[in-house]
Amino acid sequence: MNIKHNVPEYILQRSARRRTIEIQVRPDSIRVLAPKRVAQARIDSFVVEKTDWIRTRQQELLLRRSSQLAPVLLEQDSQLLWLGERFKLCISDRATQTRVQLLPDGIKLELSRRIRKPQSEAVLEQLEHWYREQALQLFQQRVNDWSGLMGVVPSTVVVRSYRRKWGCCNSRGVVSFNWLLIMAPLNIIDYVIVHELSHLREMNHSPRFWLEVEKFYPDYPKAKVWLNDQGRGLQWPPVQSDVGNRLNFQGSL
Repeated sequence: MNIKHNVPEYILQRSARRRTIEIQVRPDSIRVLAPKRVAQARIDSFVVEKTDWIRTRQQELLLRRSSQLAPVLLEQDSQLLWLGERFKLCISDRATQTRVQLLPDGIKLELSRRIRKPQSEAVLEQLEHWYREQALQLFQQRVNDWSGLMGVVPSTVVVRSYRRKWGCCNSRGVVSFNWLLIMAPLNIIDYVIVHELSHLREMNHSPRFWLEVEKFYPDYPKAKVWLNDQGRGLQWPPVQSDVGNRLNFQGSL
């Protein structure tokens, strides 16, 4: 077989620091990150091996992008994800002040009667603000718990908006988390926390890094698969679905 003839078109970026070949897929492009000394033929062969996966992933991204073009309105009885479970939204617009409550049977948003903006806009704005606040509180608590077990101490814990990652750890010891993770099951949140805290010992993704992750989260491969398969459902505004009330994760710590 003529491999060159069957290689999908891609953008190649080499690095002397990189040790493995990585494929990054976008809806309309493919980027390959490779070590500086790896032969071009080996890179082409690797891309050809992953062709089916690349095409499937591009189709998923295209579908996701098209679904995001249509505005999602949150209204009475819309579904909201919280720690892997779906809750119905209950909206009241006659309150003296705005507040959000997590109840056993749903999430209740009371909008102040003084709000003048359109209700659809106010609902999205207030709920996102509440989600971010709750995410920071929970992540700080879980990071504190895991830090004690792992013997590492981050300098700061923050929540941010990321398009393509769930967490980050920098050389200053700051660990950041995507606020959308608050929608995932707690076991998945714990995996991302253990992953980022492990970077405080190994600022890379070397075998030693993954051994550190495995030491505290043995089921990490299942958590990675979950994020790859279901992570795209953690988005804002939230996807409305009639399929079950829980995002399942089979695994244990």
